[in-house]
Amino acid sequence: MARALFKHPRVCGAAAALMLLVGLGGVAAAAPNGRITPVSESHAGATMLARAMMANPHELINGRFAAVPPDGHPNAISTEPLAGFPRIGHQYAILTNGCARLADHHRYAGRPGCKDNGIPLRGTRDLTILRLYLKVPHGASCLSFRFRYLSQEFPEFIHSPYNDGFIAELDYTQWNSGFSDPHITAQHDFARDSKGGIVTINSAGPAVMKAAYAKGTTYGGATRVLRASTPITPGRHTLYLSIFDQGDRSYDSAAFIDDLTISHRANCRPGLSATQ
Repeated sequence: MARALFKHPRVCGAAAALMLLVGLGGVAAAAPNGRITPVSESHAGATMLARAMMANPHELINGRFAAVPPDGHPNAISTEPLAGFPRIGHQYAILTNGCARLADHHRYAGRPGCKDNGIPLRGTRDLTILRLYLKVPHGASCLSFRFRYLSQEFPEFIHSPYNDGFIAELDYTQWNSGFSDPHITAQHDFARDSKGGIVTINSAGPAVMKAAYAKGTTYGGATRVLRASTPITPGRHTLYLSIFDQGDRSYDSAAFIDDLTISHRANCRPGLSATQ
């Protein structure tokens, strides 16, 4: 039965709560071939999360949460093969606006997620902003990372006021929205779709979502694996990665992120492209 176009804050359902208990102490139960391990909301947790997505960890100075919800452990490091990740190495980062440890619970796909009780900020709820301090080597000209965006809001809430999103910015984080208006203003976002919009369930072009792309996860749909790129200069820079709920807290979204690479590329255009 399709769920109605009506949403309101709620706690996790009984089934989801039971699954939460499996990960006592903030660590998910081990899967046969990997595990999802939530990180703390501390500086150390943010640095561990940032390191998990780096192709070269020596280019990371540290990570910090500029914003993070207090409950639910929304962010995690995963070694579990899921939805085409990891892309390199044996681990990747999971950013969510719900409970990261539930990302692989495909039997509960389409059900409401978890509340994180985040303070309303920038017109959104359950906001995580991960801040990565980077040192860019001489000769480098391009920053890129690979990610997949996944959401429980797909497909029922396409073109509705419930508009979870993912944003990537370099050196500035200035995006904003209103609580009564689902429109997001994000002029520095370089993870833009083909129409110039942020990545949401309404995305176009290479970021269009399909149910098949979310196979094996708790999410109703996902983008294909995408590469977000932006020009960069040598020296120190700050990368901001944001994920949030807008309009509700009930249905959650995630970004699986890996292979954050700083390299020389003659033609480095900001934006999204499909990747292998």
